[in-house]
Amino acid sequence: MRTGNHVKTVCTIGEPLVVLVPDELGRLSQVNHFRPYVAGAEVNTAIGLARLGIACSFASGVGNDPFGEKVLRAAREEGVDVAHVQLIDGAQTGVFFKQWSGLQHATSVFYYRSGSAMAVGRWDTGPLEKDLADGAWDWVHVTGITAMISPPAQEAFFRVLKAAKQSGSTVSLDINVRLKLASLSEWKSLAQRVLPYVDWFFTGDEEAMQLFDTKDSKQLEQIFRGQGFEGEGVVVKEGADGAVACVGGVVTRVPAFEVRSVVDTVGAGDGFNAGFIAGMLRDMPFQEALRLGCLVGAYAVTSAGDYAGYPTLPEVAAVWQGKEEAPR
Repeated sequence: MRTGNHVKTVCTIGEPLVVLVPDELGRLSQVNHFRPYVAGAEVNTAIGLARLGIACSFASGVGNDPFGEKVLRAAREEGVDVAHVQLIDGAQTGVFFKQWSGLQHATSVFYYRSGSAMAVGRWDTGPLEKDLADGAWDWVHVTGITAMISPPAQEAFFRVLKAAKQSGSTVSLDINVRLKLASLSEWKSLAQRVLPYVDWFFTGDEEAMQLFDTKDSKQLEQIFRGQGFEGEGVVVKEGADGAVACVGGVVTRVPAFEVRSVVDTVGAGDGFNAGFIAGMLRDMPFQEALRLGCLVGAYAVTSAGDYAGYPTLPEVAAVWQGKEEAPR
C-alpha cells in the first residue's frame, strides 16, 4: 500500500532511435557532416521528466549495438532508470536523419527502422507487463508511434497498454501521427482503439484536424466519450498558440511562452507532455500543469537535439519566480 510519503513515479514506453542532425542547412544529398543524438518521443518525455525531478523509468528494446549503447548511456546520464531497456543480440537500433531545407528551412525526417528490435518483434514485454500488473508506476505514458512500427510492435503495444490500464496507473497517450509509418485511415482506427485504455489523450491541433475534423477540445472530448473514452480529459497542443484542454466539459486554455529564436520544433510536443505530467504528479493546479507543459515545449525549440533544450528544475523555478522572462 502506498503511503502519503510515496514518491510518484512514471514509466514511458516506446522505441528510441539515434538521429543524425546535419551541421548545416540544405538537402541531405549536399550535407557532409552530422551530429548523433538520442531521440524518440517516449525517451524524450522520460528525459524531460527526469530533468524536472520526477522519478522516471524508460522501457524499450534496442539492438545490442553501439547505437543501443548510446541510448542507454544518454538515458542513464539524465537520471532515467533503464532497467526495462533490453539490449537484444542480432537486432538493430533504429536511426533517422533530419533535414532542414526550403524557403522556411522546414524540418523533414528520414527513418531507417524497419529492421529495429521492436519492429521485428524481438522485444520481450513479459517482464514489463509483470511490473505493470504489480503497479510499479503511478503514471504510464505511451505514444501511437509504437503501434505503427510494425504488426508485432502493435501487438506488444496493446499488451502493455492493457496491463498499464489494469494496474490502476494513470495512462496517457500522445497519438503522435506519423504518416510515414501508416495511412491516415490506420491512424484514425488506432485512435479509436486506444480510447478505452487511456486517462489522458494528447494530440496536436493539426493532427486533430486530420483525424477528427476538429481541434476544439470540447468537441474532441464529446467525440471520445461516444467512442468508449472514460478517462480524465483531452489536451490539444497548439504550438505557438499554447495549449487547451477539456476535462468533463470544462475548457482550460494557456498561452505559449515567447521564444526569441526557434532552432528546431521537433521534440517540443514530447517536452510539453513531460511538463504536464510533472505538474500533475506534483499536484499543481491544472492550469499551472498546462503552463509547465508549454514552458518545457518552449525551451525545446531553442536547441537542435530533440531534448537538448529541455529545462532543469532550477530553470523552471526561475521562470516561475519571474527571474527569467523567456526561454533562452
